[in-house]
Amino acid sequence: MNTIACHTILRACSLAVVLFVPAMPFAAHAQDQTPANADSIAKMVRLMTEDGYSYKTTKSSTVWAIHFTGKRINDIKVVVTIGGDADSDLIVFVTVVQKQYMPVTADFMSNLLKQNHEIDQVKIGYDADGDLEVRTDTSLRLADAEMLKNVVEQVKNASDEIYGRIQPSLVGADPHPYAN
Repeated sequence: MNTIACHTILRACSLAVVLFVPAMPFAAHAQDQTPANADSIAKMVRLMTEDGYSYKTTKSSTVWAIHFTGKRINDIKVVVTIGGDADSDLIVFVTVVQKQYMPVTADFMSNLLKQNHEIDQVKIGYDADGDLEVRTDTSLRLADAEMLKNVVEQVKNASDEIYGRIQPSLVGADPHPYAN
């Protein structure tokens, strides 16, 4: 290949990088703001407002936090998140205990399995980081204010109850220093 051909190819590649790379973040952001996503966000905000929740926004436009005081935990952070389309999932969860505070024993895990069976309408399990969470998944399309309130209350109450049941088994510093 001669020098002129190499320079021509390099210029074409440089032009492609200059034209397309800066547009990539914009394109990704534009996808995040699709009409379906905007409608879902507006619906969630409306439902939380109708329920009287004082929620906090996060770095993501599709994730909110609602703080409660429980019987066993002073600050229960209920996280509400939705997917990005019109028929998106509505996920409500609480991280009850971080991984480092849980004993890795058969008795502890057996206790969690029993709790999972005894408490209705929520899942008790480990998240992707290995932390203990209480969560429920449903469809945003089917949600109304009454259903959202029931789901948030169920996750909040189950989290507080689970914490009370497992707290004597936890190791290390208290994961909830403000526990009641």
